[in-house]
Amino acid sequence: MSSTIFKNLFLRKALLLSVIFSITLVSCKKDGQLFPEFNDENLTIHFTDTFSILTSLVKDDSIRTDISGVNLLGIYNDSIMGFASSAIYTEITLAGTNVSFGQNAVLDSAVLSLKYLNEAAFYGNILTPMSINVFQLSEQLIKSEYYSNEDLTSNSTPLGSLTFTPLTNDSTKIISNGDTIKLAPQVRIRLDDAFGQSIIDLGKNSNTISDNQVIKNLVNGFYITPTTTVTSSTLQKGEGSILTFDINSSVSTLTLYYHNDTETNKSYSFLINSESKKYNRFAHNYTNTDVEKHLAGSGFDSTVTYVQSMGGVKTKLLLPNIKELAKQGDFIINKAELVFTINEGSNFTLKPIENMILTGINSSGNATFLIDYFDQSFGGTYDITSKTYTFNITRHLQDLIQNNKEDYGLYLIPSGSAINANRSVINSFKHPSNKIKLNITYSNY
Repeated sequence: MSSTIFKNLFLRKALLLSVIFSITLVSCKKDGQLFPEFNDENLTIHFTDTFSILTSLVKDDSIRTDISGVNLLGIYNDSIMGFASSAIYTEITLAGTNVSFGQNAVLDSAVLSLKYLNEAAFYGNILTPMSINVFQLSEQLIKSEYYSNEDLTSNSTPLGSLTFTPLTNDSTKIISNGDTIKLAPQVRIRLDDAFGQSIIDLGKNSNTISDNQVIKNLVNGFYITPTTTVTSSTLQKGEGSILTFDINSSVSTLTLYYHNDTETNKSYSFLINSESKKYNRFAHNYTNTDVEKHLAGSGFDSTVTYVQSMGGVKTKLLLPNIKELAKQGDFIINKAELVFTINEGSNFTLKPIENMILTGINSSGNATFLIDYFDQSFGGTYDITSKTYTFNITRHLQDLIQNNKEDYGLYLIPSGSAINANRSVINSFKHPSNKIKLNITYSNY
């Protein structure tokens, strides 16, 4: 026997021993155990995809939006799900301390700038002109947490307004000291001169703006919002958009352009950064949509279900007959996958949610992590080719059935709901083709 053949046989034997050793290691008992001891001579493998799956639509809870890395702004009318909107509450901070504008400083203009996240920073139809207002808050952002359904009070007259067609990939040009300067793609809103001068007055002559609290006491913050609401908008179906802004960027500022006794072209930029408290306010209106019928529980198209970001709606799933697997005697679930298919035509103009999360539900109706969530094979990413989301819930089902646990169902929710405007229309179990499937491979021993 040649040394090469001997070496190959040795490697095969070593690999076999390694596999046996690995199986032995994972056969210790724990929740959702997958490898109990059995005699493989009596092993029979089965496959089923016939278990019923009941779906219902639930309004999502308000979501925390003060810790988001980006912020959404705008309004659109989804041809399927109705109106959705997002507004921004934010404060401003100093770029340093002891800010001085000099002797007899006079404002030339005040501009609020919001930088687009990138050229793809929109959801909806950006050919539709957008109108926004900027209001001065009449109260400060003082809480440590803010949620998507919270409102703050603001002055009734806007500091500035702008109607524009979003250009997320075009640089912005401004004139400074006679020179034309190209800036990153952004929205620039001219604010009221009297408001800007009131800030200048805080730091002119011998006065200085010593710290952030001084500017907060004067300004409080801004409420940046579409000029219409989800109940007053006249946007037609398929019109409008939600824009994504990087307002933590150094480009997102309140800039005061001014002059004083010694200089004619001066500017100072207040920052909206990670130290600035800010959050998104989301709103939805499902009037005269299939979603409204789903939520009412009658007269709806039960062949589809929905999941929506921005604290919209989520799908609840029940597996009423899943514990019948226990009647098969001693068994082990080798693999269990839930597969959701996007409804054909629903993603023609609006992209579906990129990543979903499947959660458990506790006795209080709250979402809980599944055992499988922490596995790399858990899934949830949208497959653009098959137009599906797939979740591996093997350990969850094994634990549920083996330990006869109370089953309160599952939630299908969007990942990144606070920073995305996407929604998905999904075929339900009653859809005539490409319905929700629970594919289970199991073994009797």
